[in-house]
Amino acid sequence: MKAKSIQEWRRDLQVELNPFFYPDSIAIIGASQNLVKPSGIPLNLLTMFDYGGEVYPVNPKYEQLGGWKCYPSIMDTPGPVDLAIIGVPAAATMEALYQCVSKGVKAAIVFTSGFAEVGESGRAVQEEMRQLAQSTGMRILGPNCLGAVNFYNGCAATFMYHDKPKDLYYPEKLSYITQSGGLGTIIFQMVLQHSVGFNYFVSTGNEADVNFAEVLSYLVGREEVKLIGGYIEGLSKDGALFMEACHEALKKQKLVTFQKVGCTAVGATAAASHTGALVGEDRVYDGVFKQHGVVRVDDVEQMNALVLLHAAGRLPAGKNIGVITISGGGGVMVADKCPQYGLEVVRLTEATQESLREFFPPYGAVANPVDLTSAIFVDEALFQRAIRTVMDDPLVDVGAFFYNLQMPDPEAAEKIIDVYNSIEKPLLIFNWPTGQDYAVEAKEKMVRAGIPVIEHVPSGLWALSALADWVKKTENVSPFPEYQPGDERRRALETIRLSTADGRRSLTESRSKEILQAYGIPVTKEKLARSADEAATVAESIGYPVVLKIESPDILHKTEAGGVLLNLNDAATVKEGYELITKRAHSYNPAARLDGVLVQEMLSPGLEVILGVKKDPLFGPTVLFGLGGIFVELLKDVSMRAAPLRENDARAMIEEIQGKALLDGLRGQPPRDREALVSILMKLSRLAVELSDEIAELDINPLVLYAGGEGAVAADALVVLTDEA
Repeated sequence: MKAKSIQEWRRDLQVELNPFFYPDSIAIIGASQNLVKPSGIPLNLLTMFDYGGEVYPVNPKYEQLGGWKCYPSIMDTPGPVDLAIIGVPAAATMEALYQCVSKGVKAAIVFTSGFAEVGESGRAVQEEMRQLAQSTGMRILGPNCLGAVNFYNGCAATFMYHDKPKDLYYPEKLSYITQSGGLGTIIFQMVLQHSVGFNYFVSTGNEADVNFAEVLSYLVGREEVKLIGGYIEGLSKDGALFMEACHEALKKQKLVTFQKVGCTAVGATAAASHTGALVGEDRVYDGVFKQHGVVRVDDVEQMNALVLLHAAGRLPAGKNIGVITISGGGGVMVADKCPQYGLEVVRLTEATQESLREFFPPYGAVANPVDLTSAIFVDEALFQRAIRTVMDDPLVDVGAFFYNLQMPDPEAAEKIIDVYNSIEKPLLIFNWPTGQDYAVEAKEKMVRAGIPVIEHVPSGLWALSALADWVKKTENVSPFPEYQPGDERRRALETIRLSTADGRRSLTESRSKEILQAYGIPVTKEKLARSADEAATVAESIGYPVVLKIESPDILHKTEAGGVLLNLNDAATVKEGYELITKRAHSYNPAARLDGVLVQEMLSPGLEVILGVKKDPLFGPTVLFGLGGIFVELLKDVSMRAAPLRENDARAMIEEIQGKALLDGLRGQPPRDREALVSILMKLSRLAVELSDEIAELDINPLVLYAGGEGAVAADALVVLTDEA
């Protein structure tokens, strides 16, 4: 059977997952009369949320539950069932699911825990659950999940108990997906406190069947969804679908923001190459997020600030910030933080400063930050005029007002609401936590009026900057390249075939470079020699000085084995060197297969960088870039993206590393050839995609990068093949 394309898959998900959110009928298997138990809460919520479909409680103990007739089994329910909620013990869950299949249920949510999270026996049952979904087409959410809620129609198929949200200034704004039920509940409660509501909420649990990527794809495909948040511990599968959904969201200007936890690089120490050791799980996620426009948050405070700003609907045109404060110290504190998040405290125009001086005291600061000073105690309208004046400045993109709600001004909230509604640019109100009743009431009044009030300054500034970056990405969305494999791939496969004839998994340097050459990546002039005399002859033809390197598939790190000699300037030293490194190799690894010695041109000095490829089990081939030498060994100063790369991805990778200033030239060094570097990254991207079934890891370490216009050369390379290859 022909495999689905991602586009077909995404289209089918709109039908397959719809019963979780828009069912005409819901059965609750194991329904309880205790309306605060997980299997009783849905009955309570469906009533509270005015769900309009049919509800069938299923439990042989009762005749009626929650005002609805109760049935002994799902087979006894009178009509078709779109969605079944499973709230029975783990031991009875599979029987309940088999009955759902017999009834023709379209989708099932399994609240019950006690499966893969508890050990092998539970994992086996969960696998049976997965196979049941796959073989029957009945989609299963969970197990061990909170369920799903649609706030448009009151379909509250969840045991996350909460009152029906009301009087929200920004209702039905956020769609949220979480792999943690507990943390998802906390996020839910915190977002509501900012008067921002949800339209969809989904807890995926153990993901026996329906997974995070599929829910994301479904939500991106819905016209009414504009803002998607989520909590990720780790995707289980379908990385390609995840990336496609994120990219589609960016194209449609739908903001996607995730908190990804679990930042350890599991298994990286077992990798054969530098790239394999550096590309850990979290680094891959981070690169994928950047590549596909996902805004990554570090904590719930950042998530709340970003969601609130986006819900307010004022998208920043840039990162120039105007800071207005009633405290000189507060203004300095905000201004100090701005550069950390890429915001510029821009000097206001002379016209704006002159306008401020007209009503400011002579000791007030008007350049930016704008300090209202103690004059606010005698002129309570001062801050309104100041905010309007600053926000009208053509250089200002966003604003921040640092205010103390504990000041004895009973009308402060109304004044802030009035001035906020009189401007169009994004404006954050920074306040700090307080227990004073009137201050709490003032804050609540502003929140209920839709004013973005943030108590954590760093989170608010970060959110302003992140939203500005996201807006810029939506304005510059470009398609990913599509490759048509040709001679490059054919030549590379021939090299791989020759290398694997004797069961080798790691290619020698010369064979690795043949693959690079097939894709047009420049490499050193070199030739393999199998005797000392042949090495001297090759050196003469290449030209002195030369480098000698041991060539062995069993010695991956030649320097450690003493298998590299540099700056050899005549035939005699070449012959001596050949014998020396051969002897060292035998001593380092007596069982190593020696193919000979590679005689190579001695490159002139340049900036050493590392490029690499690694096949990620979730996202496929990934491409890495970083500075070589101590930067990669000690600082691990690298960036990465999933292949294929667009040109802007390659340029972003170069800009991300901390040592990027070395590319511009330091201490009299010339600027390096960035265009050559971008070109090689793009060629490496094509190689990574076209040889993804064959190559597990690839290192170019170092690539020697020369001055602008002089190009770059791969001085060393290592290719590690996949088991399949």
